[in-house]
Amino acid sequence: MGRRTPSSKPRCRQEESNSRQRKTHRKSRLGCRNCKLRRIKCDETTPSCEKCLDFGVTCNYDSSVPDLQPRSGSTEGIEIDSTLEKHSPATGSYVLDMVNIYLSENQGPTAANEGLLRLDLSGMERLERFNKRTVLTMGTKATPKCFRTAMVQLACIHPCVMHLVQSMTAAHDRFCAVSATSRQTTDEIYHLHRGISGMHQKLSRGIRPEDRDALFIAASILGVMMFFQIEASSVENVWPLGAGDFAWVGMSDGKKAVWRATNPLRQDSMWRAVAESYEMHFRFTEKEPTNMISVFDHLCTNSSSPPAVANPYHKTAQFLITLLALELNDTTWMRFLVFICHVDPPFRALIERKDPWALLMLVYWFMKICRGPWWVSTRAILQGQAICIYLERYHADDVLLQKAIPRPKLEFEEAEREGWGGYAFVGRSSPITV
Repeated sequence: MGRRTPSSKPRCRQEESNSRQRKTHRKSRLGCRNCKLRRIKCDETTPSCEKCLDFGVTCNYDSSVPDLQPRSGSTEGIEIDSTLEKHSPATGSYVLDMVNIYLSENQGPTAANEGLLRLDLSGMERLERFNKRTVLTMGTKATPKCFRTAMVQLACIHPCVMHLVQSMTAAHDRFCAVSATSRQTTDEIYHLHRGISGMHQKLSRGIRPEDRDALFIAASILGVMMFFQIEASSVENVWPLGAGDFAWVGMSDGKKAVWRATNPLRQDSMWRAVAESYEMHFRFTEKEPTNMISVFDHLCTNSSSPPAVANPYHKTAQFLITLLALELNDTTWMRFLVFICHVDPPFRALIERKDPWALLMLVYWFMKICRGPWWVSTRAILQGQAICIYLERYHADDVLLQKAIPRPKLEFEEAEREGWGGYAFVGRSSPITV
C-alpha cells in the first residue's frame, strides 16, 4: 500500500535535474544595456530586441549606441494640447543661433567626455518652448531674464545641462497635455538619464571652476523634476496610500552639497543675483517671529535637552508656522520653497514612518503651495489628498488631528476644480493653469 514503483524515484530525480538545468540555462548576460537599465528581461532578438522596439528606443547591443536613445521616427503617444505654442526652428532667434553654434563648433574635451549631443528638429523646437515658456516657471518674476541668458549659454557648452533642459521641457509638455501623472515619455527618460550621467562625470573628477555654474543649475533642474514626477492612475496609488519614495526630499540635501561646492554667491558666478535672493529669503524666514495660533503649537514645546534630540518636530514645525499666515505670491514663493531645507533627518524619519502629525505638517505645506508652478501643483494636490485620506482612514481616534484635516482637504478640492495639477483621472473639465 502506497508502495513506489521502481521507476518513480529515478523519474523524480530526473525531473528535478532537468528543472535545475533549465534555470541555469536561462540565465543570460547577453541582453542589451537598455533592458538592463530598465530592469526587464531582454528577449535578445537581433539586431533590435522587441522590448526596445515596443518602448521606442534604439536597441544598444552595440556599445556605440547611447543608452535609451529615442528611435528615429518614434512617437511619444501624447498629443500636446492645441494651445501649446509651437515655434519654427528657422526664426533666427537668439536661442537657435546659439544652438547652431553649439552644433557646428568643436565642443572640446569636456563635451567629448560627456557624449556629443546632436539636437534634431523636435529637440530644437523643445528648446524654443523652454526659452519662451518653461523657463518662466523657475524662480520668481525677477529671475527669467537671468535664467534665459545663462541657461542657454551653459546648455550650449555643457551637454548635461542641455539634456536636463530637454527632459524638463518634455515633462512640462506632458503636464500641458493633462498627463502629469502618466508614465514619463521616452524623451524625458533618455535626456534625464544622459543629464544625470553627465553630472556624475563632472562630480567624479572633482569640480573644476568652469563647471560650477553648470552644476548649480543642473542640480536645480533635477530638483524640479524629482518633485514633479509622480506616476499614478488614482489617488489610491499615491503614497502614503500606495507605494512611493522620497527622492524629492533627498534632493534638498544634494542641492545643499552642490551649493557649498559651487558657491553661487561668489563674485564671478552667473547665478549671483539669484543666489542672493535665495539667501535673503532663507535668512528672513528663519528668524521671522510669529504670534499666530496654530494647530502645530504643541509640537514646538522644548525641554532642557537639545530640541533636535528631545523633539524631532521642533525645527520643522517652527518654520512651518511662520509660513501659515503668508499668501503664496511672487514675493513669498522663495520662502515657501526653502521649507524643504528645514526638513531635517529626525523629521524625515517621522515622515517615512508615516507619523500622523508629521504627515499633517506636510499636508499644510502642500496646501499653501498647491497653486504654485506646474512642477509643484501636481504633487501638492495629489499627495496632499492621499495623506488626508490616509489620516482619516487610519487615525480617526485623534480628535485634534481630525479637526485640522478639513481645511487643507477643501483647498485641494478647490484647486483641482480650478484646473491646477495637470492630471485627468478625476474627470476635470476646466483648463490647466501653467
